[in-house]
Amino acid sequence: MFTASTDNLDQLLDQFEVLARSDMPTGQFLADVVERLRLTMAAQSARIMLFADSDQCLPLASSGQSPQAVQIEQEIANHLRSVGARERPWLTGAWGEVTWIAVPLRPGDFSKGYLLVTIDSIVPEHTLDGLIELQAAFAEVILIRQQEELEAFLGRSWDQVPDLCLQIASAPSQDNSATLLVGGLARILDAARVSLLCGRALAPPSVQAVSGVPKVSPSASVVQALQAIGSKLQGSGKPLLRQQPSGRSAAGPAQPELSEDGCFSNLLGLRLAADATTGVVADSSRSTRAAQLPPTWLVIEYESHAKLIHSAALLPHVLPTIAVAWEQQSRWLRIPKLARMFASGPASALRASLRLLKWPVLIGLLGLAVWAARQPYPLVIEAEGAYEPATSRAIYAADDGFVEELLVEDGESVQARQPLVQLRSPTLELRIEQVTGELRGVAEESSGIHIAINQLDPDSPDLLNNQSRLAGKIAELKTKQTSLEQQLELLQTQRAGLLLRAPIDGTIVAKDLQRHLAGRPVRRGEPLFSIVDQAGPWQVRVQVVDRDAGYLRTHYVAPTPTFSKRATERQHNAESQLVGETKPDNEPSGQRSIVSDLDSAITFGLDSRPVERWPAQLSWISDHVENIQGQGCFVEVRAHVESPEQIGAHAGAGVHAYFTCGSQPLWFVWSRPLVEAIQRKFWFRSRSDE
Repeated sequence: MFTASTDNLDQLLDQFEVLARSDMPTGQFLADVVERLRLTMAAQSARIMLFADSDQCLPLASSGQSPQAVQIEQEIANHLRSVGARERPWLTGAWGEVTWIAVPLRPGDFSKGYLLVTIDSIVPEHTLDGLIELQAAFAEVILIRQQEELEAFLGRSWDQVPDLCLQIASAPSQDNSATLLVGGLARILDAARVSLLCGRALAPPSVQAVSGVPKVSPSASVVQALQAIGSKLQGSGKPLLRQQPSGRSAAGPAQPELSEDGCFSNLLGLRLAADATTGVVADSSRSTRAAQLPPTWLVIEYESHAKLIHSAALLPHVLPTIAVAWEQQSRWLRIPKLARMFASGPASALRASLRLLKWPVLIGLLGLAVWAARQPYPLVIEAEGAYEPATSRAIYAADDGFVEELLVEDGESVQARQPLVQLRSPTLELRIEQVTGELRGVAEESSGIHIAINQLDPDSPDLLNNQSRLAGKIAELKTKQTSLEQQLELLQTQRAGLLLRAPIDGTIVAKDLQRHLAGRPVRRGEPLFSIVDQAGPWQVRVQVVDRDAGYLRTHYVAPTPTFSKRATERQHNAESQLVGETKPDNEPSGQRSIVSDLDSAITFGLDSRPVERWPAQLSWISDHVENIQGQGCFVEVRAHVESPEQIGAHAGAGVHAYFTCGSQPLWFVWSRPLVEAIQRKFWFRSRSDE
């Protein structure tokens, strides 16, 4: 059944994995993958199917033809409608004499699409498992490509999705909301044109909005073509995919590909509804609310087939959020305007009732505030952090190059100075060969000059001049040889440094080390993995918000006597001369002394087990503030864990630490953020500054 050996398949999959992370166009990559899969499995056809509706799939890329394709896809759709079918690892079946195999692109999740292969024969059971495993390996390569594109999209354009939802939610009318929706989708999906069609009773859908067009003209030919597409969508109840793959060697700039009706040759039509785009079955209440709205469809057109393929994988991540915002705004705008005004603003009757209840409420609140002011309550500061070994070291690349050999595995215990990774730098090797060649040339040139000196004519009147000139060249070559030998020694030292060794005893901490590092290029200073001493002490390292750090310093840090600058210098000089003590190298910079072990006790809980609390001893509070990746100002705090063997959590587990900073009045504990905001506003002194 297979047309390639196991070694060739592994090499082929490795090549496809490299291409998945390259700049190769997505359409060409997917076409190559399904073509190679079909040839390797000697299959009748191979297709990548993508869900464009809750139970309707469209072929994203295909190779070969299957006469039973429609029947097989309908049979798979019937399978996936059953409860729990979309979480299965694969589906298989037979239609007549044709065997079909469907493997999800994302393991155990058919909702993100699947890879379908048809074989024009009945496959035995003992061969079927091997075919499924091979097909799953190709699906994993396709998933890598989709994840690469999704990560690029999240970093580049995802921020536009919530902004578009907010704009839709604040639109004053349905037409304005539709215009914002199509314009925003065109930007997010890099589409040439996005159109929104609204269904009508006993009539074809009407074009409500088109991106880039301020007002839709019903007589325009493109609008009439879009209405014809909407009629097809309404009549079939299925999504529509129209694609025209471009040639791979087209010369000159890419031109928009148009069809005869004036629309683009590459387009996708689908229903815009939350239950149609999320890929899950909606409950009865949601279905009832959705049925009250007129059906709407999106027609997304692209200038090229490559943009269609690139955007199709992003639709399941973008459309559900926008569809929910569209439906909510549509239901909101269907409410009468007077009712909306009443819901969004206070009515006169409500204001009259508030006037009657104002004095009793104020008197009651005043009495409650007086009572609360006399009740002490523990002031607890909460912060997030991580549970980790106290001793850890990161391993960095010593030079630009690539990983030639990994000498350790994930989770392996290592000793100090044990070899970990062998790097290889082609630039360094080339430089060593260059210096070695120059040394060889200098030696040959020096030997030639010595021969020339021996062959000088002793009776020549220029004998002394020639001897002096040649002796000078020999001295110059000797100096150059010494310099080159020093360079070679330095380069060989650098090459020896490419063998990275463990700085401490510990355990390798990495995720799939062989897969992510073996043979991979690295840059100088790039972190590769970490070594942690899990047998040593453990600690809780948390980031406390700067506005809360003052309470910790007041309660936990011992007060430091205040001296004049001259007295402090005299005391420091005297201690240095008499005692000769210096700050240990392993002591953290910016350390604050803790009052006592009894007063430094805190508690923390693991995010995975929030009901359990564990004790710890506060050991260090930083005296400076850091802005971590622009997320705000934080102060780092560390606490020593007393019994790590009883906790049994892995390194890096998320924790919530709780610092009890004495007692404060109950009203202050409850309203502390508001009180501190008022104090900052009017330059009052805060309790955290005392």
